[in-house]
Amino acid sequence: MATSILKEISNDFLECQICLQSFREPKILPCLHTFGKGCLAEYAKAHCVDGDQIECPTCRSKSPLPGGTVDGLKNNFFVESLKDTVNLHKTLESEGPEIVCSNPYCDSKGQATSRCLNCDELLCAECVLAHLRIKVTRDHTVLGLDELRGEGQALSVRHVQGQPCSEHPDEVVKFFCDTCQIPMCRDCALLKHREHAFTHLKDHSPSVRAKLQNKIDQVKAKADDCRAIRSQLQNQLEKEKQTEESINLKIVDTASRLKESIISEIDKRKEALLAEHRKIAALRQKLLSSEEDDVGTTLAHYTSAVDFAEKLGSYGSDYEVTVVGSETEERLSVLGGEQVPDHEELPPLTFDPSTQVPTVHVGSVRGAIKVCERKLSCGHACDVQHLRGRCEDVKNKKGCSRGHQVFIRRESESPRTVTIDDVRLDESVASLKEKYCRRMNTDVETSLVFGGKALRDDLTLRSYGIGFNSTLFLHRTGELPAIKADQE
Repeated sequence: MATSILKEISNDFLECQICLQSFREPKILPCLHTFGKGCLAEYAKAHCVDGDQIECPTCRSKSPLPGGTVDGLKNNFFVESLKDTVNLHKTLESEGPEIVCSNPYCDSKGQATSRCLNCDELLCAECVLAHLRIKVTRDHTVLGLDELRGEGQALSVRHVQGQPCSEHPDEVVKFFCDTCQIPMCRDCALLKHREHAFTHLKDHSPSVRAKLQNKIDQVKAKADDCRAIRSQLQNQLEKEKQTEESINLKIVDTASRLKESIISEIDKRKEALLAEHRKIAALRQKLLSSEEDDVGTTLAHYTSAVDFAEKLGSYGSDYEVTVVGSETEERLSVLGGEQVPDHEELPPLTFDPSTQVPTVHVGSVRGAIKVCERKLSCGHACDVQHLRGRCEDVKNKKGCSRGHQVFIRRESESPRTVTIDDVRLDESVASLKEKYCRRMNTDVETSLVFGGKALRDDLTLRSYGIGFNSTLFLHRTGELPAIKADQE
């Protein structure tokens, strides 16, 4: 029944998640999230990245803006037409027999019994007969309202309704140009694409659906792995909380038994130890919660993409599958190629009680997370408490607070020292020279010198022993002083 369709398609899927209203000119991002054009344009004003990118309001994925505006994003015809179909079924279910004829030329405005899929009008019995007599409308597809209320009719309604061609509004898009990889109408096929290879949309869409299904299966497998890892993290977090409570009880019990002999000293040590344990436990739980949130976000990416792709594959018309399918396939390919985040068991959090007197050693808590000593790509040590393998995540979220600059001194009649920021020690000499040229708005051929040696463009800064805050000397090519050229 229509109710089964309404249950399967949630309101969130048919509403802009910025204004929480029905879509108006829906635009789809590469991450497969859809928003109203007006809402997205206002959002882009405050959340534009690097001038031509926007962060998705839902998943925070960065998406390019063609031409720097939301106008260049693809229209989501699939969601828009699906919304109309669902709204039709809601009307049929809610109003029942009280629906009246919507034909503007109908004088009686009697009870509607049918719907013309071509005119998109509800018709009474008299208008249906007139529709079938008139030459212009006799070939239209007219379905009874009882038939429309039947299960599965949403798909048939949407498949009958064609998408008009943007270049020939009177023609419906029916073909796909294999040469240009775009959908087109009959006139486009006969005129602009007459020498190109093309197929009918109904023959082309099955291959797109098959590719989508393959990608859906891949991402579903990733999502299943993500769910398993998330479940493990949730279980581990629960065990951590139970262990914390258990150790807290042990600490209190041990301290209580020692209290009679050296009450003041034991109380002092007890509070210190509880504070230490709370700090360790809080950090462990914070790390696990953060990891679980990250896995949950990744899972949301997978499930969101799969949900959209499945609905597109199940309810999308041939044209919609063709237009949105490639982008959906690309998104699924990106997700399918991602590595599912792994996790590591924390070191056991335990408490070793002690009844030693008179030193009053209440016990010790083990399981603290050590400060990471690994080197980041910038050359600095990580120096952050986190789970193994999370250095890059920590760096991306918090950044490195230490300086990443080198100084380039231009030797000329008017010497000048220029600071180049955001330098990586593993980047090439050529990359550093490009940053200098962009900073100075020049394209003059130059050479860099460090430690009395001319630097080769293809080697890295680290290979020359150059560190942050080092000073390099810049000369125009051909003006190098008598120094030794690098032959390494």
